[in-house]
Amino acid sequence: MTEMKKALKEYIELNKLCSEYLFADWLGFLTVLYENNGRVEAILWFEHILICRQKESLGAGGYLDKQNPEYMYAETQIYENGFEKKSFEEVKDYILATLKKYPGNNLVPAFYITE
Repeated sequence: MTEMKKALKEYIELNKLCSEYLFADWLGFLTVLYENNGRVEAILWFEHILICRQKESLGAGGYLDKQNPEYMYAETQIYENGFEKKSFEEVKDYILATLKKYPGNNLVPAFYITE
């Protein structure tokens, strides 16, 4: 494993919020991923929401927010694949466009990456 891949692995271990590649700072993760020659394959969206408001969420089920146990990351049905040949900017633009489509929801992207 090269030093760059070790750096990516260390970043993931320190910043991953759950068993998915879900990060509070998705842009920071993407930056480290692409700096280390990684690529995104697909993106699955989660909504960060108060557990008591889960019925209002675009998602259902998911992961408890360990840093704020009143909240959870609810898994949505919003999913897109085919990013393998897309640039960092194209992936970032997709994420920003998706966030803009759902202004009232606190969506967070989870990444499937090529390994």
